[in-house]
Amino acid sequence: MHNLSELRAAEDYFAVAEVCVPNTILESLSFGVGESVKKGSVVWISLKGRKQPLLALVLDTHKNFPKFKLKQAIAHESGYVFSERYIEKFLWCANYYMCSLGEALTAFWPAELEKYLCRR
Repeated sequence: MHNLSELRAAEDYFAVAEVCVPNTILESLSFGVGESVKKGSVVWISLKGRKQPLLALVLDTHKNFPKFKLKQAIAHESGYVFSERYIEKFLWCANYYMCSLGEALTAFWPAELEKYLCRR
């Protein structure tokens, strides 16, 4: 797997992805991505203080590159992409229940997602 903890200039990436991490109280975080990553993609990311990479959901991608450096997010080997409707319902849930995106995604994220993705 690529070095996910390396910081690079935002312009070095194809696009910027806003990702949501389940089991956290975080809102969306920005990561640099390649051309294969799109809205709804499941990606691997690295967060400071964590030894193992985490799975996250791409909420959106854009070309509005920030001035700060970004870590890279890598598409999961399965290439799985959640539907637009799934993301809409998940965002509605976070808004309705007034919880963080990470908390809402925990309720929507299938149990043992990584095992499920590897069986596909």
